Amino acid sequence: MRRLLICLSLLLTSVVNAQVKKVEGRVFEDSNQNGQYDKGEPLLKGITISNGRDLVKTDDKGKYSINTLADYQVFVIKPSSYQSALSKENKVNFYMPYEVLGKVNIYDFALYKQEEYTPLHAVLLGDLQSDVMDDIHHVEKLVVSELVQSPPDLIFPLGDLVFDRLEVFDPLSKSLGLIGSPIYYVVGNHDLNFGKGLTIKDRDSSYKKAFGPSYYALEYGNELIIVLNNIMPIDEKKYVGKIDEVQKVFLKNVLKQYVSTHTKVKVMMHIPMEFMEDKAEFVSLFDAYKEVFIATGHTHTQYHSYYDRAGKTPIHELVAGAVCGAWWQGPHDIEGIPFAMMYDGTWKGYWNLHSEKDSYKLGYKVSGRDQQKQIQVWAPEVKEWDKSLEHLNDGYVYANVFAGDKDTDVQISYDGVSWQKMEFYEGVDPHYTRFIELQKLGRFKGMNISNFVDAKRKSKHLWRLSIPQGLEKGPQVIKVKAIDPRYGLNHVEYRIMWTPQ
Repeated sequence: MRRLLICLSLLLTSVVNAQVKKVEGRVFEDSNQNGQYDKGEPLLKGITISNGRDLVKTDDKGKYSINTLADYQVFVIKPSSYQSALSKENKVNFYMPYEVLGKVNIYDFALYKQEEYTPLHAVLLGDLQSDVMDDIHHVEKLVVSELVQSPPDLIFPLGDLVFDRLEVFDPLSKSLGLIGSPIYYVVGNHDLNFGKGLTIKDRDSSYKKAFGPSYYALEYGNELIIVLNNIMPIDEKKYVGKIDEVQKVFLKNVLKQYVSTHTKVKVMMHIPMEFMEDKAEFVSLFDAYKEVFIATGHTHTQYHSYYDRAGKTPIHELVAGAVCGAWWQGPHDIEGIPFAMMYDGTWKGYWNLHSEKDSYKLGYKVSGRDQQKQIQVWAPEVKEWDKSLEHLNDGYVYANVFAGDKDTDVQISYDGVSWQKMEFYEGVDPHYTRFIELQKLGRFKGMNISNFVDAKRKSKHLWRLSIPQGLEKGPQVIKVKAIDPRYGLNHVEYRIMWTPQ
């Protein structure tokens, strides 16, 4: 592995030093939206162009000139109040197409004026993990049909768009494009090219043909948003979480240039920071920024992490779960959609991010359910016929608050008047254990939750409390409430529980 990393380092150095040719052109306001410059259309000064490493700005006449790097696309960093042209699938065409790399040395970038609202409403889609058309139809029913009713300002799919079948990029993007919002894609490990003889420059070639650069930046209103590729191949099959050296130069350049106009930054990438080999260095790069929010996917669980910075607000990372839950597996509902519970007991869904000048708020949306569905309560059940799972009755009531963390206020009431705090519990959600147990019993043969996961994944948003003595015998309504303004939580969940006779 050491030899391979040395080779990769040498390759990166050769790419950095390669200045094959220059690309030059104009950035203009495409007033008639025909995709080409027409005499009299405004030429835009001070717009940033990048080759994947360096940054240049357009001059008074809207002109730029930049060296090209082999296999790196030249692109425009979207400025506030402007938008690049959108494809039929609402992919944003902010870059030179992959097919013209090394073939043209003149390229113009068209921008369109647009109104950008405050607060920004962005939707974060954790791993979609589409493998076959069946999975894309699940996405259509659970995500597209919901968001098309009120499209957000921006959409960020957070990587693992597909499950190694890169030919699925096209139908997936066509379906997501129906929502009508600009979509800024993030690359995941299952979206990369792996195979014998491939090098780091080949890792994202299929992705770049479909979606453009695998890392870039944009402004929206008063927001600075950076999309990164933190997957580093180490051989023909494996990878680590890491920012490569060329991309790191790009990131440093962006952070340095925009710090004079932005005090906060949002980062979208795939692998959570805790799994990055260069985590400490990565955190230090953002020292000049007052507020840093990072959204990732990858784990098929969801949770919040905070990384302390001396004298500054901690970096907040949201690991945003997975649209596919646990790989589109498990029992199917009446529409043929797998329940696919995430490994930490979270019901599959997506996140809404509302951000304005001095604050942001997050809210989780369970796909196909009302917005009020934020908690799942587990209480013991004693049955007459199917007693196969009664061993899971352990004398506790559990509450999984999908968007919560250890500081969320979670309480339970048995009489609707008095409330008790529930205890934060880092353990396995009994609902997920139930799915695994039923699978072992053969109940879901042919629709397994997973061949390689068992009920050992501890949830980071689970609470429990032992059932008190002296409750009235028979059925009763129990209520669990969760309050946490950081994550839009002010919700109550009801459950019927039978106290043993």
